[in-house]
Amino acid sequence: MDPIKYHYFQFRKAYDYPVYIRLSSQDMNQKWSHLLNELGFIELNEKEIKKVSLAKPFTKLLTWQMANGKMEAQIMGSDILDQFGFESITIQAGTPVYTFRKVGMLVMYSHKNLWDLALCNDLTQTDQMVGLRVVLVRFLAQALSDLGVLVYWGTMKDDAMIIMKQSQSFGEALIVDYQKRVIFTNGGENKMTSSMKILRKDKENSGSNKMKREELISFLSVSHCLLSFKGLTPSQKKNIFDLTQNSLGFYFASEQIL
Repeated sequence: MDPIKYHYFQFRKAYDYPVYIRLSSQDMNQKWSHLLNELGFIELNEKEIKKVSLAKPFTKLLTWQMANGKMEAQIMGSDILDQFGFESITIQAGTPVYTFRKVGMLVMYSHKNLWDLALCNDLTQTDQMVGLRVVLVRFLAQALSDLGVLVYWGTMKDDAMIIMKQSQSFGEALIVDYQKRVIFTNGGENKMTSSMKILRKDKENSGSNKMKREELISFLSVSHCLLSFKGLTPSQKKNIFDLTQNSLGFYFASEQIL
């Protein structure tokens, strides 16, 4: 049997993040390639693939594959957690497993840099494709957490971060690297300004439009995309604290236009 040939993609290659996704040639198609590029993953050539090191600190390599029969039944099935939405995270055999029902299952092995993603074989519905975006954002949020990178549902508008509920974002996310002073979105990258504006769109506020710093710290600490039993990492907590020293938070007024 011939060895499996993989296509490798690196997240924001120009910034050298040690976060990769690989797909076998059998599972690869133009739709997946387009989606990965939109999320900031760039395909590597054969020379670059040989340089991928699993020994590098915080490396995460996700193998993307289509689910087998048993996995698909688990992804498509329902359980008591469905009353809280399509997403769930559980511990299976000591390993955190994130599931987006009818879309896929992400296995995040503790203390290992090789993770697995199993997807339903028939991803054709619009809500399933939005769900797949959500799954990939959840992967990035976890894979980048030890680097202190923060991930929120939302978008950028005129140098302002607009943070939303997941249901408002359709899978679009803000990936905030405070140390590199850059924010990544589906539209590309945005350099952080000396005084960032952060607009909170998830909640109406009848009082003052401006948020106190303590409110902003609390909001950024609980609104992130990281699904983890351990919560935010120490470097993420520090970056939230530092970010709020140079940011102004506001409630998003209904009359504001995106």
